[in-house]
Amino acid sequence: MDEISPAASSGGRRVSTGKEQQAAGVGILLQIMMLVLSFVLGHVLRRKKVYIIPEASASLLIGLIVGILANISDTETSIRAWFNFHEEFFFLFLLPPIILYPYYLSIIFSLNFKFSSCRA
Repeated sequence: MDEISPAASSGGRRVSTGKEQQAAGVGILLQIMMLVLSFVLGHVLRRKKVYIIPEASASLLIGLIVGILANISDTETSIRAWFNFHEEFFFLFLLPPIILYPYYLSIIFSLNFKFSSCRA
């Protein structure tokens, strides 16, 4: 949670300095670069038919490497603050689709199997 000091606030909002905005921009840029790199790496792994390492594991390795580099970097306005993990967002919005996706696929597969016999 961000602290709002009375001296640095105007109208109840936090006034950010140029260095904080720059760190936020670098953090967003790194996240976008990681996303693009995982898409490209997944495409290369599929194209070269490399089955030793799955795409998800390669993406996790990319995140691990960038996380270690962000943890090592000890700058004035650390980029680490922009790589935060919100548990509530993960549990409410990201985890349910991950859990329910196999159930959804089984329903679609069973409906496709039932209706494929009607087409013949």
